[in-house]
Amino acid sequence: MAANSPLFKSLVLGLLAGTAAVPAVAAEDITVWSAVAFVMYGERTPLVGPTSPELTPLGAQQMYNQGTAFRERYVLLGTGNASIPADFPLYGIEANALDTTQVTAISTDDSYVAAGALAFMQGLYPPQTSEFAYNNGGRDAAVTANGAVINFPLDGYQYPLVTTTSLQDPASAWIEGNLGCSVYQQVAMNYTHSPTASEADSSTTGFYGSLNDTVWKGVFANQDINFYNAYHLYDYANYMYNHDSQVASALDPSDLDELRSLAGAQQVGLNGDLTVSGKTKGDMISAVAGRMMAQQVVNFMKNNVQNSGANNKLSLMFGSFEPMVAFAALAGLLQGSHDVRETFSDLPGGGGNMVFELYSKSASDSAVGNDTVYPAPNDLYVRFLYKPDTNADSDFTEYNLFGSGNSTGMPYNSFVSSMHSIGIDSVATWCDTCDAVSVFCPGMMEAAGYGGSSNSNNSNNNTTKKSGMAPAVAGVIGAVVTLAVVGLAVLLAMLLGGLRFFFGGRRASNAGSNNNGANKAGIFAKRFSFGNNGNFSGGFRGSNGERKSADADVAVSGNGVGHERMGSWELRNGSNAGAAAATSAGEPSPRTERVHSTIVNRDPEEDDEDIMADIGRNPMDPREHV
Repeated sequence: MAANSPLFKSLVLGLLAGTAAVPAVAAEDITVWSAVAFVMYGERTPLVGPTSPELTPLGAQQMYNQGTAFRERYVLLGTGNASIPADFPLYGIEANALDTTQVTAISTDDSYVAAGALAFMQGLYPPQTSEFAYNNGGRDAAVTANGAVINFPLDGYQYPLVTTTSLQDPASAWIEGNLGCSVYQQVAMNYTHSPTASEADSSTTGFYGSLNDTVWKGVFANQDINFYNAYHLYDYANYMYNHDSQVASALDPSDLDELRSLAGAQQVGLNGDLTVSGKTKGDMISAVAGRMMAQQVVNFMKNNVQNSGANNKLSLMFGSFEPMVAFAALAGLLQGSHDVRETFSDLPGGGGNMVFELYSKSASDSAVGNDTVYPAPNDLYVRFLYKPDTNADSDFTEYNLFGSGNSTGMPYNSFVSSMHSIGIDSVATWCDTCDAVSVFCPGMMEAAGYGGSSNSNNSNNNTTKKSGMAPAVAGVIGAVVTLAVVGLAVLLAMLLGGLRFFFGGRRASNAGSNNNGANKAGIFAKRFSFGNNGNFSGGFRGSNGERKSADADVAVSGNGVGHERMGSWELRNGSNAGAAAATSAGEPSPRTERVHSTIVNRDPEEDDEDIMADIGRNPMDPREHV
């Protein structure tokens, strides 16, 4: 995306021109008290394809290696007797035994993210024998009455506490604030009509078409191979380049780089356009994920300060790249020098991370006995580091935020003030800003004093709250009441009128299905992509947003597209190029159906009336699932 694009012209703070990479401060000159990091997941199987997205062995290695890099920077170089001090050791952190009161880890509930978080933690604190954290009971907890020392299984495997948050958990808003945000999703849908997106689509038609036979044939419909689906196309191409020898030999590396660049441009347009407003002018709704992440960074640091460094020594957030893209725009990193702009316009690779270090200058530290006294807020500083991937030439590099131009980091108080200016101060404010109808929003908004119509200037976190019931809350209540009335009427009809339900027809035959790959497209997943001018073939094309045959497992509600199960039944049908190739080679065709429903589907003509809609049966056990 061009540096002169309007998308990069309007930022929150005025002094952004000085953003640049800065020299690192020597370890002996500072004391690091806390580090807060947002870490992207490692390589996974693609969002579009025959399987659900899951962490790959390569992705697990990436996360493990990144955890090892964090260990070498903040904890210890090596283990046991062979260890030496870390590059920038966190003051007072346990060296070999994981103390969950010192290390906080929170992850989205996507399986590939949560699994990657566990791999990262194993690199951070690898298995150790005869090492026990003091706050976990220490050695006394490992020694039995007869003097025997009991180690943890698997040669001292350490059990991290990684909190996973679903979209029903308020904490999820801090690390994936774009999801469940109705206003964000409405604005994202309008992105396809923007001049920038339209121009990019027109200029890249030939490029995408030239790669169809090499990469996407049989997987994406022809009309979906365009800039509007730039991320999904790159996601699939990158995976195949890493794992398919034919694609690796046919796809030029420069073309893969171009696909990545286009995917980055698309995601910057969706998550980093600070000129777009939602409910309130200047609310920067496109960057809502970065706004929430920024505030959570401050929350973690404040907790460390308030507890004099005892807690949140290392705070880790694991998620997708959207908060990182949004924060780069909010912090002025997309208006820095050419090199900085190019770095942050690209999507991070597997395990890429942003780190915020809270430190004091050693010369200003005071001591009581052998212990360093936790400094006053005025003596604290913050620096920002970025490590885009796990490549051998990738390292933690420091960059100025908000155009500060200060090579010694930002004063802590200035950093907090700047982060507050772009952040969203609470989940309740996020609910209001987003018109979110998450299950926790009504109660949180009521407790925070939000009423029926709010006029929020969220860029400054000043909110005018009015009395009355919010439209979103009223809508939820109305829907519940309506469903209850309808349900009661149906129940009475079944009890008193003999009403029974039957299937209306046979299951559709697959004989007439479209096997040209078109039914594999139409994925409206957590990372927005669109078909021609925003329309997938068979996707969200109706004006009322009803589900179409090519849509993935998408939950459509008043707040837009919910947190879907990423493996789609549509993607398990149609042609399978890999299967065809295996069959032609005389090998058995691989199984494409990996997930089986626990529901037994019957032909309606095989069912007796007695087993249909039998209201005398016990209801489904709450723990059962499909």
